[in-house]
Amino acid sequence: MARVTRRRTNICRGSWAILVVAAAALFLSCGRAETPESKRAPDAQSPAVENDDAGPRTRRPEDRPHPVIWLGLDGIDWEILDRLSSEGKMPNWSRLVSEGYSSRLKSFMPLLSPIIWNTVATGVGPDVHRVLDFQEVDPKTGQKVPISGFSRAVPAIWNTASAAGKTVGVVGWWATHPAEEVNGFFISDHASPILYEKLSLSGVAYPASFGSFVGQVVAREGRATPNDLSHFVDVPPAEIAKALASGEGMQNQIVALDRILSATRVYQRISRKLYDNNLPDLMMLYVEGTDEIGHVFAPFTPPRLECVSDQDFSRYHRAVEVYYGVIDQMLGQWMRRAAEDHATLIVNSDHGFKWGEDRSCARSSLNWSTAAYWHRFDGVFAAWGERVKPGKSSQEPSMFDVAPTVLALLDLPQDRRMSGKPIVAGFDGLGPGVHKDVFATLTVRRVPAAAMSATEANEYTKKLLALGYLSGSEVKAVAPTGGDRPGMTEGAWNNLGLYYRETVHNAAAAKEAFEKSLELSPEYHSPMFNLAILYRSQGDDERARQWLFRSFAAGHAEPERTLATWIEWYDDNRPEKALPLLEQAVASFPENEAFTRALAIARFKRRDCSGAYAALAPFESKTSDPDTLNSLALLQTCLGRRQEAIALLERSLAIKPDQPGSIKSLNVLKGGYPPKG
Repeated sequence: MARVTRRRTNICRGSWAILVVAAAALFLSCGRAETPESKRAPDAQSPAVENDDAGPRTRRPEDRPHPVIWLGLDGIDWEILDRLSSEGKMPNWSRLVSEGYSSRLKSFMPLLSPIIWNTVATGVGPDVHRVLDFQEVDPKTGQKVPISGFSRAVPAIWNTASAAGKTVGVVGWWATHPAEEVNGFFISDHASPILYEKLSLSGVAYPASFGSFVGQVVAREGRATPNDLSHFVDVPPAEIAKALASGEGMQNQIVALDRILSATRVYQRISRKLYDNNLPDLMMLYVEGTDEIGHVFAPFTPPRLECVSDQDFSRYHRAVEVYYGVIDQMLGQWMRRAAEDHATLIVNSDHGFKWGEDRSCARSSLNWSTAAYWHRFDGVFAAWGERVKPGKSSQEPSMFDVAPTVLALLDLPQDRRMSGKPIVAGFDGLGPGVHKDVFATLTVRRVPAAAMSATEANEYTKKLLALGYLSGSEVKAVAPTGGDRPGMTEGAWNNLGLYYRETVHNAAAAKEAFEKSLELSPEYHSPMFNLAILYRSQGDDERARQWLFRSFAAGHAEPERTLATWIEWYDDNRPEKALPLLEQAVASFPENEAFTRALAIARFKRRDCSGAYAALAPFESKTSDPDTLNSLALLQTCLGRRQEAIALLERSLAIKPDQPGSIKSLNVLKGGYPPKG
């Protein structure tokens, strides 16, 4: 296990004098002290970073080894990329795919960005790297704070490259604060206006002198103008300005768009400038906005969903395509650098996203309980430039294969604990990789950083809630864990259990992790539900039902939908268990109309019309749910009570007139004929 320490040192490799000279040169070329001028809002006439890359730049000497430029674009999915490319809106991506190598990239459960991006960066699973949540626990106070690099228990690829004498540049990667001391430059994820707007930039940069440059970029690029945002949405600039001044958070689409675009531009400006000044052997840039733009605006993209109003569709339908056009322009800038510097350009995502018919009005893309539903398991892998073998692969490498691929391109060994292997099909002359005990030889060092205040931590939490990353139950403090390393939240233990259950298929380890989650938070419904699934998979239906209903009582977000799913599963796998499950649901929650209706329909399907009606009858006089009234009409018809069924259908249609099936049934009961067609 690598040693992880907070100790600061100014020596990465080589002499003190060499490092001081290099740092001074970089400082003079990139940063200056913040002034009132540098803190002003962006000039409306100054070009955005995606539009201003026409000038000359210093190229990497041709006698140096081929570098790797690695772009991590969160949540990009083949469906949206193919659609926009076919419409001519992503010409650089179209060129990259046609000239390079591409494939789907298999992800794993749970589909959460901090977990997967740290697997991508380390080559090992979360059971090893231990980044398992959006938050970590302060070991002394038990307070929840933003996930940091201190949670990561093993070195990342940039540590391996630095120790081997390679120069590296890292910008914005998940869970990397405070910045790490590397043979090059490092900008932590706290530079992002999406989750860290208005928070301290202390510890954001290595070398530390680069913090001034980062602050200047954040000040100038960290807020878009109303006129700028009007290109993305059909909203008057005055209304946009009002939204930006409202003090609202990410729940407001305009505010969210501003932060997504600003964070993207901040990271691009920082990484492009530092890359051009340093020309590292390995450049790693992470962009979060490609996922957030989906969570905020995917419901408004064409074709229009039935739950989206015409007005909202008109206002927001083009936000995604314009934003992806910005990403495409930035991609073109990196393709330029890859061509000029003879680099290998790699682009990958951590998972896909639902952009088509699999979108659902019933599941919000921003609600904590359903946000992950919008993710797909298949992500994107693409490579272009030096050493790339053009083609599209039908094989699906996994997230565990990306780090070994980059290490092999850099002619570096991978640790024996990495289960993945290089994606040799995409590259000329790429070998299977060399395995060594790499992690144990490395020490990770980070720059000093001011502790986050309770107010700042609360602001971070609000943003997580707004984006659907957390439920309200996951923000409460837990018992201090002690020691020097951050503790794991109840959410982290729950996520580890999911990883063991769904990816590693280790039921015993999953059970232990879920139980540890409940030790921290006894009323946390998610591990209860996950234990229910675990016991069901083992054939222990009694325990499965107990944990299922405990999760409902504790606040499971979609009990009716979940119960319906469970009934379908039992009907398909163990049909004799379906009715007892429904009967227990009604006994446990006698006032739940949906549960009772499901029990009534199940009895009806088993030809028990009287038992079905007896179950649902108590709701007849008080219900205003057309589904319940229609079900009661069905049961009365089954019992031969025609007039009662007619009355129930008429009540249902009075509440909701647009029900073709109920209209047809009513006509039949009245002795008429169903309309043609």
